[in-house]
Amino acid sequence: NLRLPLGIYNTSVSRVCNKTESLCQRLDTYFRASTRLEPLEHETTTLNQIIDYVELSVYAAAEHVDDIDSIASGFFVSTSHRDKNASYRKLQKEIKRHKRFISAFANAIKHQQSRIRLFSLEYSHAGNNGCLHGYFIEGVEGGALCPSGVFHKDQQVFSITALVWEILLFLLLCSRELHQFLESIAHQIQGPVNTAFEIFPKAILAASRLPNYTFGEEHPFARSTLYLIQGSESAKPAMYGSMLNGWNRYSDASFGQFASRFEADGSTRSFRFAHPKAVVLQHWD
Repeated sequence: NLRLPLGIYNTSVSRVCNKTESLCQRLDTYFRASTRLEPLEHETTTLNQIIDYVELSVYAAAEHVDDIDSIASGFFVSTSHRDKNASYRKLQKEIKRHKRFISAFANAIKHQQSRIRLFSLEYSHAGNNGCLHGYFIEGVEGGALCPSGVFHKDQQVFSITALVWEILLFLLLCSRELHQFLESIAHQIQGPVNTAFEIFPKAILAASRLPNYTFGEEHPFARSTLYLIQGSESAKPAMYGSMLNGWNRYSDASFGQFASRFEADGSTRSFRFAHPKAVVLQHWD
């Protein structure tokens, strides 16, 4: 009582890509709203939408793991046959490796009453001024709201744009593993089908127009490479620091005020602000 395998896959990937593209659109609006922190205090609607779409995108990515398992399981007459199959065990092993960050993220915000909070930092670079935005998972320690001690043990702030690439590359890596599994387990009984998937390139383009940087964490591109071939001429112009409008290599950056955007709960009075480990401007050329 499942969709056909390609139907499961298309539905699952569409959900992740739609949520991620919507996240990119809200981030685009937030980045363009102001080059300074103070005016961003009035962008509460966009801020809340970003938080919601981060969670929706992460949940959709986490559920994609179950959808891949549904596709793979459909090729076996029973779970006992499935679990003994070497190709299935290899698929599970590789997917488990790729999902580690996504699953930990989803569990932290689902089971610990934690929400995503944004961190913002003013910068100036090569005549361009703006704000770099990151995120942390809110936790409680010693009665104070702070970045989660479990999730942020070594890294208090992560780049919000690197998270977008984390989700999209997670999809690509899972697709590669599923492809290898299907080649080993399934036999093609009809000619090639049209595998063009317009939703995924749209999400890639939306991500490519956002500034690329980290706060000291490893960028997803360190683990896998993605080549952007062509963008849409009608799309919104890329922002400074993005893949399509890169950072100036020969200028030093300076930084100004920063903000950890907690949300009051009517009871807690103590807060510990997040501090980035570093600011790393990512170059792609």
